[in-house]
Amino acid sequence: MNDGLIARLEKFFRLSPSSTDLILPPDPAEHSYRPNQPIDGKNLRHAGVLIPVIKAGAGTESRIMLTLRTQHLRSHAGQVSLPGGSAEAQDVDIIGTALREAEEETCLPAHAVQVMGTLPALIMPSAFHVTPVVGLVDADVKLQACPIEVAEIFYVPTSFLLNPKNYRVASMEFQNRERRFMETHYDGYRIWGATAAILHHLAKQIHQLEDGS
Repeated sequence: MNDGLIARLEKFFRLSPSSTDLILPPDPAEHSYRPNQPIDGKNLRHAGVLIPVIKAGAGTESRIMLTLRTQHLRSHAGQVSLPGGSAEAQDVDIIGTALREAEEETCLPAHAVQVMGTLPALIMPSAFHVTPVVGLVDADVKLQACPIEVAEIFYVPTSFLLNPKNYRVASMEFQNRERRFMETHYDGYRIWGATAAILHHLAKQIHQLEDGS
């Protein structure tokens, strides 16, 4: 149907129901984070992000949609990100959070997303408890960036993002210590930090599933 990705994702979520475990980033200092425990005195805030998997179309393979954040935002300005944000009172659940934020940022209608499941959460040093939601989107759905938050919408083939070999561990000085993080580069875009950690986790799971099948 479309390069076999749909079948692999369906199998993964059929065999791996939503987990209460955590995604562990490469920095050992972040392995001690726990749900509902403050970080540096800050209570955790729940957030949801959507991994929008665009189905293969005529002459195109399946892709994952990403956004480039605008330069004027207070946090993560100018960085590549998955659409998403903080949970709000009107959200039914964290999946609803991810779908609402994706619609606000990219005009992706919630009804156009076939939710497949969630991945383990990632707890960030900024005290966000982020749950990734994986959803399928038809290739002909029209998207448009919200100029307040999103400078650009772009797409990366799943054959690239779901290959663990395309990621590496990098490091930088942050708050007077050397911090380690995942990153990858595609077509001039630097995908790093939480976004890379989440995508790398999904890539590893799919890769392990293929090896075991």
